[in-house]
Amino acid sequence: MIADVDEILRKLLLREMEIKRSEIEIQFDQPKREWSSRLSKPTINLYLFDIRENLRLRAAEQYMTLTRPDGNAEVRRNPVRIDLRYLMTAWVKDPEDEHLLLSNALIGLLRNPFVPNDLIPDRLRNQPVPIPVEVANFPPESGPVDKFTEIWGVLDNEMHPGVLVTLTLSVDPYKPQTFPAVRSRDTRIFQDTGFAEANKTAITKKISKAYLSIGGKVTSEKYDLSTLELLMVENKVALPLDSEGRFTIHNIAEGEYHLDILFNNKVLKRQKIVVPGQSYDIQV
Repeated sequence: MIADVDEILRKLLLREMEIKRSEIEIQFDQPKREWSSRLSKPTINLYLFDIRENLRLRAAEQYMTLTRPDGNAEVRRNPVRIDLRYLMTAWVKDPEDEHLLLSNALIGLLRNPFVPNDLIPDRLRNQPVPIPVEVANFPPESGPVDKFTEIWGVLDNEMHPGVLVTLTLSVDPYKPQTFPAVRSRDTRIFQDTGFAEANKTAITKKISKAYLSIGGKVTSEKYDLSTLELLMVENKVALPLDSEGRFTIHNIAEGEYHLDILFNNKVLKRQKIVVPGQSYDIQV
């Protein structure tokens, strides 16, 4: 992943600055004093100094559940958005030439708010959104990016003007997990009765009633699901169907019930269900 991003930045700078490989070097080494003393030609250095999750882009729900045709549920963890932060510097003996080289690199990257599609390698083609390129934009959270002077102290080199370059990738290393779909959820209400006796209190519990949440699916080869209605006969409550025919009933007590499938206000089928039960699917 990191090597792919390095190559993206290399190709992007070479193209935007219209330079030949022989005229300028683009390197990703730590810009230490020993490294800079060996340079023999103008060089742009992109030092990857910080890798962290972008918490601003983290979804509120960390997991996504998909219902498969076989009745099982597939649980996937959402991908992680990772920021790769580079310190871009220019290295030329003359300060004016150094500033000119850094300016050209800065403007070249600013022309591309996202990585061009033709520069994205096959291994990064599955990104859910375009790969953003943030240039000279400091993030709100604190970290090493706020202390460039300390970075130069660790590198044991003279401080150079630098530009922060950040690319954000979506990383999905997680394997989906498959579980049987939950057909009903049981909620039981207890009533407490107690009595005090000397220095101790005894509590007994009795089950007052059990309430459940159930879910099923209406399927039909003859009718369009958008033209069908579902009605619970006992309390005459209409149950909404989603685009795939799924429905849910909450806070229903144990017992027998009847569901009517209607088309143009006419009952096509009356289905008896037992709560709790193994399945609440209805075929019309």
